[in-house]
Amino acid sequence: MITKNISKYLALFFVGFGLAVTTACSNDDDPFFTASEDDAPRILNTDIPEGKGGEPGVLKNIDRTQNFTYEAIVTPVNYTTVSWLIDGEKVAEGLSIDVPVLAGDHIVKIVATTTKGLSTSRTCKLVVRPLAGDPELATDAKSRWLTIGTTKTIDCKNVTTVEKVFIGQQEASNVSYASGKITFDVPEMEEGEYMLSIQDESGTRYGCNWFTISKEEYKDPGIKETVLWEGSVDINWGDANVFISAEQMANVSVGATIRLVYEVPDAEYHALRITNQDWSKDIVPQVDGFENQPNPYEFTYTADHKAIADNNGMLITGFGYKLTKVIIVEGVAPAETTLWEGETNINWGDANVFISAEDMANVPVGATVSLTFDIIDAEYHAMRITNQDWSKDIVPQIDGFENQPNPYEFTYTADHKAIADANGMLITGFGYKLTKVTFK
Repeated sequence: MITKNISKYLALFFVGFGLAVTTACSNDDDPFFTASEDDAPRILNTDIPEGKGGEPGVLKNIDRTQNFTYEAIVTPVNYTTVSWLIDGEKVAEGLSIDVPVLAGDHIVKIVATTTKGLSTSRTCKLVVRPLAGDPELATDAKSRWLTIGTTKTIDCKNVTTVEKVFIGQQEASNVSYASGKITFDVPEMEEGEYMLSIQDESGTRYGCNWFTISKEEYKDPGIKETVLWEGSVDINWGDANVFISAEQMANVSVGATIRLVYEVPDAEYHALRITNQDWSKDIVPQVDGFENQPNPYEFTYTADHKAIADNNGMLITGFGYKLTKVIIVEGVAPAETTLWEGETNINWGDANVFISAEDMANVPVGATVSLTFDIIDAEYHAMRITNQDWSKDIVPQIDGFENQPNPYEFTYTADHKAIADANGMLITGFGYKLTKVTFK
């Protein structure tokens, strides 16, 4: 009886042990467990960051002298091939990667594909920093807009020679460098975002980050263009001219730029005059030798001009040119972005407003940062803008803050950005209620 019971317990023990072993071996968090080629692939690395706001997270931040190295952990490992893509180009295959990468912000895609064709991927960002003294190209949006089929000139620093310019994998033609400017012809290629790089006479290639390739000309987002008139008229004094009504001109603001696009055909002479409907008051007195003027021809619309045109329209006349378009160019106030909004009675360390480094990363150099506030009854009024640990000031302490403009504004410099991107921005002081922080 005892022997039978012992045998029964031993049997139960081995069954339980077998289940435990089976469970342990089947843990799909272990990349090396035995899985079949019919299983869906998985990338198991836990250090690949999640993206935020539609942007992939940064996997690594290295300088350009360091190779990008990483190892993928996948399952089923025996039936999976890993491909590595940087900016859409396949650069390696296998569980690990070890490659040099040009300076810039790159998109890395890790693709795991099984022998049965099942696939999964993870996308992240690789930041490769240039070295001090590396070539730098202008970073404003207009400089980084390349119109296909045109000649582009870009300001640059830390450059002595440029032998080649690459847009993605495509080489530009007619490359030259002089007086701190690179000039090249933009090739025919697909529209999109491309990494641009330059190569000097020694053969060293430098990454210069992202540029936009488009068939369209660059349009300044701070500028609005309105076509007042479009057509084709060979201007000939009273016989052929272009009239824009007072009703149309009423919508044109003082300070706008009026732009005339034209062609100059062969003629005895070339002259422009802009007047009102009955030719009694000139907006632009007669310009002889009009063929020597810039094309398009532009002038600033003044209050005197508006008084004439709002009353009796604007007539464009003269001789010896073909008018094709009249455009109004007006500035548009930049969009304002709110960084923080609420009500805080600022009181040094007891009550202040902190804006994180992540939020401050969205503020570009050159932006105007605005603080809206109310002055409250207090012994004194002071404002200071610093970083999270109070170690580096963005705006040193301002005493007598009640005498400052409201909103208080300052221009966000590269030095400010270096401080805030590293450790956030803390608004402190005493004797005022902060209600809003914006930038534009």
